[in-house]
Amino acid sequence: MPKPRIRFPIKDEERVTQFPNQTVFDNARHFSRLMNALSAALLTRRSLRHEIFFSLGAIVVATLLRQALDGVLPPGFPFLTFFPAVMLTLVFSSIRSGIVVAVVCGFISWFWFIAPSGQFSLSGGALLAIGFYVLITTTDILFITAAVWALEELTKSRERASNLAHARALMFSELQHRISNNLQTVAALLRLQSAQTKDEEARRAMNASQSRIRSISRLQRRLHSPDLQTLDAADYLREVLQDTLEVASEGKVAMNFTADHLELPNEAAIPLGLIAGELMMNAIEHGLANADSARVDVSLQVGATDEAGMTPAVLELRDSGPGLPPDFELDSADSLGLTISRQFAMVLNGDLDLSNGPNGGVVARLRFAVAPADSVRFLDDADTPAPEPCAKSA
Repeated sequence: MPKPRIRFPIKDEERVTQFPNQTVFDNARHFSRLMNALSAALLTRRSLRHEIFFSLGAIVVATLLRQALDGVLPPGFPFLTFFPAVMLTLVFSSIRSGIVVAVVCGFISWFWFIAPSGQFSLSGGALLAIGFYVLITTTDILFITAAVWALEELTKSRERASNLAHARALMFSELQHRISNNLQTVAALLRLQSAQTKDEEARRAMNASQSRIRSISRLQRRLHSPDLQTLDAADYLREVLQDTLEVASEGKVAMNFTADHLELPNEAAIPLGLIAGELMMNAIEHGLANADSARVDVSLQVGATDEAGMTPAVLELRDSGPGLPPDFELDSADSLGLTISRQFAMVLNGDLDLSNGPNGGVVARLRFAVAPADSVRFLDDADTPAPEPCAKSA
């Protein structure tokens, strides 16, 4: 059964940089196809019938062609047509049949095409010619054998890598599934405890913790993939905020969402999703709790990338509630949700502020900058102030 072909791909971006000339590019493409074909030929396992007929054909054709050229060629070329026969048999039949063809062709050439013809001469010139033939054919056989071995090892290595990658993906998926289940179990325990708690303030705190755990569980399911490096911020935020609305408002709050396109690194998506979810829960809990026609307008505006590779963006949430109290200060607010949001804003190299809108309601605005995928910094313990849990809100 034929083994998988070994390919030598040329990436699209490499075609422009490495082969700016169309002729050179075409030659490289043809060379790549030739290498693929030779690899497939070397790795293909043929039947015994194929080996026998190919070997006999190579011997007969090489002998007849050498006989036809005998009157044309000058003396000293007894093996001229037999070298290609050996090489072609090694590539398109098998190594063992190539060895047989090399031996048979050597004796034929020695008997008929090395003077004096018609006998196995043991003269110095004949032995030198035979020695030269043995050296060349042995080199060909060793070279083809090494090439086949290398290609087979490469195929095995790729198969092992593919199996390992598949096993890794299965293990990763199982791990993420268990983590999500554990988070859901914690949320369920909080829900049961909240139902048995008589203190209203403690019940609200447990409900808020339950919502945060569910949000983290949803973020974990969406983001933690072994192959995920970046994602579209617009689609991601829309899904996260819609999930938060379904959990926190039970469908009583409408959302108007607009966003520019932004490629968001996986490392930055987690803090951004948590901030957006906290701001949405804060708006629902404190700004829209008693509203008849509650609505939250969400927008994401993206600026131009600077020379350092940083992309500035502004996430804004506007609710239709009564607004902030006159003495509100974000830095001194003791709301747990706002404290969490301020801390994660530092991860995104940004800042968070809340203010009253010109037409009423609260405007929560997060200004941040997205770094390249491998440059997002998470907070150390020394950078993160310990939040003070409190049910009092903005």
